[in-house]
Amino acid sequence: SEIFAKLEWFNPSGSLKARASSWMIFEAAKTGVLQRNMTLIEPTSGNTGIAMSKFAKELGYHVELTIPEKISEETKEILRSFGAKLLETEDDLCPRVGPGTDQSIALANALVQNHPEKYYMANQYNNDANFLAHYNTTGPEIWEATKGNVTTFIAGVGTGGTITGVGQYLKEKDQSIRIIAVQPQKNHHIQGLRNLDESEIPELMKRRLHVVDETITVTDYESFQMVKELATKENL
Repeated sequence: SEIFAKLEWFNPSGSLKARASSWMIFEAAKTGVLQRNMTLIEPTSGNTGIAMSKFAKELGYHVELTIPEKISEETKEILRSFGAKLLETEDDLCPRVGPGTDQSIALANALVQNHPEKYYMANQYNNDANFLAHYNTTGPEIWEATKGNVTTFIAGVGTGGTITGVGQYLKEKDQSIRIIAVQPQKNHHIQGLRNLDESEIPELMKRRLHVVDETITVTDYESFQMVKELATKENL
């Protein structure tokens, strides 16, 4: 089989999350729910926060991020370098959706509810702009780059925006294309991904779960071993 990897670290801010973050900010500004004097607030474990901070700084918005205290110091320094104010919470390594399980999401929600005139939360777990970013850009790019010969699309699940956005687009092009979601093991240490058995499926993903044909589970060990192998053998 031929396996192609899409190198999303070439995006501004260095990750796939540049797509969803920019779309969520632009859509909010266009519809008027994000005003120039408001502060962007978002729960994040890293890449979305980095992307939102970068775009917000360039567009002139203030940013506050609610983050699990266990994320790396390197990530915190990057976030601060883009001017983000960090609100740390005692939490698991990766944000999880559901009552009582994710203090960073709960804190962001509480601040928005108490100060609606000050804060705007994009809410990547429930914002269709996240889905649309991948439906309108990532999916078409994959279809074009493979000249329509793609047979299977595989992506990790965090918010569900990538897997459903790309999946929906590709299925509309060719219903036979298989869409495979990757989740980490329970009690994992893979930042940004979620185990769908121990945390609630994000609303964004629930709305289009039908496009996912299969879900596979990967362990911390095999994931981190593959990172090393790709670095040493493929120079990635």
